[in-house]
Amino acid sequence: MRARIGVSAAVLAATIMVAACSGDEDEASSLPDATSADSAVTPTDTGSTSPADPTAQLEAEITDFYKLYVETINESWTSEQALQRRREMFADTCATCVAGYELAKGALEEGLALEAEPARVRSARLDNFDGDVVTFLGIEDVPAGRLLNSRGEAVDEFGATLGAQVVYRAQRVGNGWVIIASDLLSVEGGG
Repeated sequence: MRARIGVSAAVLAATIMVAACSGDEDEASSLPDATSADSAVTPTDTGSTSPADPTAQLEAEITDFYKLYVETINESWTSEQALQRRREMFADTCATCVAGYELAKGALEEGLALEAEPARVRSARLDNFDGDVVTFLGIEDVPAGRLLNSRGEAVDEFGATLGAQVVYRAQRVGNGWVIIASDLLSVEGGG
């Protein structure tokens, strides 16, 4: 049990931390079916940017996507629908994203409950865009938490991960975005 808790806690902390996805930039991404209207998540327009500044508009769009991704991860621990939306937001090349999805899916199937405050986005910054691929820095906080069985017993535990700086790569698919890779740069505290 201790080994499972240690391994699962590490995976859980990494995945709740907005699934700080890892992938090889040279690998071909396996994106969800781009022909489906539901294959990528389209964030709502914030209306906070000027039409004259396309870079600011793109950064606002990516920030909205990132916030929606974090909200979806938070909800995916208790909702099959949110879990499905979560899966549509990243490609198979994002190994940590896949692992986080599988952990949340298994927790739902086993009737485990996540006891934790929601993860939150501190900020997002667009660093580069090249055609339909963007690179952005996300900074996020993930409070400590644990997975509980139906008797309220902790089966997995994890510490807080604060100020995690993650470089994400996302690709435009239709009118939305799909995370194709990322790298965890640093963490302020916890973990």
